[in-house]
Amino acid sequence: MMKGVVLGILVALAFAGYRVETINQEADTKLIAVSGLGKDSVPAARAVVNLLTWYKNHIDSASRIILVNQKPGKPYSVNFKNGEKYLAYLRSSHLLTDTYLNEWRIYFRERQQGFQLTHQNEGPPTGFEYDLVLLSQDVDVQLDSLKKLKITKVTVQKDRASVEFDLLASYECRLIRKNGVWLINEILNLSAE
Repeated sequence: MMKGVVLGILVALAFAGYRVETINQEADTKLIAVSGLGKDSVPAARAVVNLLTWYKNHIDSASRIILVNQKPGKPYSVNFKNGEKYLAYLRSSHLLTDTYLNEWRIYFRERQQGFQLTHQNEGPPTGFEYDLVLLSQDVDVQLDSLKKLKITKVTVQKDRASVEFDLLASYECRLIRKNGVWLINEILNLSAE
């Protein structure tokens, strides 16, 4: 798996216009030398690629967790117990901050208030008609095209970073470094905004 992640980072950085060289250390180990990037830029970009790779490998399990109760003849409601299961599953990636996960808890409460104000019992539940990680309805197509990921910009300022990338839509991931590890703190679908 590590080889695939390293390859993904190299391809993404090369597409972004950075000069990328790999230096064989041993049969399974490669060092990445990227001109134009600071020493913290590669780990920040790697964290984003790792999350996308993890999500591609786990989206089927995540999407089986039902977040909205949809009983015939009854108004929709958020299933908070499953919401916690969903967030725990995302947390198991070890790539997301607690702040990111807590924002979804707030979102679930807001959507429940919306269901209480405007009863809905037909069609896709409002606010849950798209993938919550990539904020897109085309998530399967996007993840299938992960090999075409294009990292367009990496900005690092102390313990904060921003990684912009294209995956059939434009995104920005905002990261925070905690204990020397880059974690995704926010994902923005710039094409949807």
